[in-house]
Amino acid sequence: MKLTVVVPTHNRCELLERTLRGLLNQTASPTEYEIIVVDDGSTDATTEAVGSVGAPEERLRYFWQENKGPAAARNRGLLEARGQIILFTGDDCIPADNLVEQHLKAQDECGDVGVVGLVTWHPESEKTPFMAYLESGPQFGFGKVENPEDVPIWHFYTANCSVQRHWLEQVGGFDEDFKYAAFEDMEVAHRMKKEGLRIVYRPGAKAYHHHPTTFEQHLARQRVTGISAVLLYRKHPELKVELGIAHAARMTTALKFWEAATEYAFALGVREGLTGQEQPAWDEIEALHRDPTRAEAGRAWVREVFGTVDPDKEELIDLRAELQRTKQEWERVASRRLYRWCEALAKAGWSLLRAVGIGRHRARRE
Repeated sequence: MKLTVVVPTHNRCELLERTLRGLLNQTASPTEYEIIVVDDGSTDATTEAVGSVGAPEERLRYFWQENKGPAAARNRGLLEARGQIILFTGDDCIPADNLVEQHLKAQDECGDVGVVGLVTWHPESEKTPFMAYLESGPQFGFGKVENPEDVPIWHFYTANCSVQRHWLEQVGGFDEDFKYAAFEDMEVAHRMKKEGLRIVYRPGAKAYHHHPTTFEQHLARQRVTGISAVLLYRKHPELKVELGIAHAARMTTALKFWEAATEYAFALGVREGLTGQEQPAWDEIEALHRDPTRAEAGRAWVREVFGTVDPDKEELIDLRAELQRTKQEWERVASRRLYRWCEALAKAGWSLLRAVGIGRHRARRE
């Protein structure tokens, strides 16, 4: 058994069934891989969905656990896996028919590496302008991969990635403190990369994300992602800049949002005037207004993490004070050097005048 596909799932029985059928009908030989489904406390018909695909146990195994989050579910899959390569994907990711083959090929050609495959929207989903925006960077961002032979951890999406199991075992698997599907994959990638793992990107290994997303849904997910970002920062403070923690703590971030929201509301009115589309409901616009309670809650956790509401401002104040001290010291040293230089110049000048006899002529006249 070369490879194990691990699929954590929670209350997505219909999509899970499609994902499993896609994984069972791959171009790779059935003897080369197995599929493990870890049910993270589903309350829907997930058990029936797994049984409906009719796969034998040597190809598909199912495990149920109390709801602990995707990190814990993946660790359970790792524990039960028989393959030496672990391929992670999502219950809402429909695989291309050569997904497993492409991961096996990349692992064989590149050596002992982590492999990230392409994730894109499913063709059945109507790609809205907002979904296109997410695909350009905020959610997938594969177009920002500069070197496909050495990919940073921020692209290690467990929607479509594989790694030799010994790397995961070496670092102790996923950190189960991460209860949400946010940053838990990049956190384990960070630990593996510190141990020497190289991550490559292979767009030929493709999975289709069948999860249309609205602006409101994305905002809700971003709040969860922010919570996970703080957890990741506390565990790995060296990632502060990449995580954007300080940026998120600035008041200017809120100001930019309010400005953008105002322009967006205006744009809705322009669209209505040009096309005759119905005006959006008032509660949609009202949702853009500032929520003082949430704003104070945001300031509270920033203070908790950094000890100040605006860490960059405090750092800037400290930097300005240090620059002022440096400037004063420089002025003190420079003025002393200038005095000594002027004194030396004066002595040299008098010596020159004496050498040409000016001083002697004056003495004779006297």
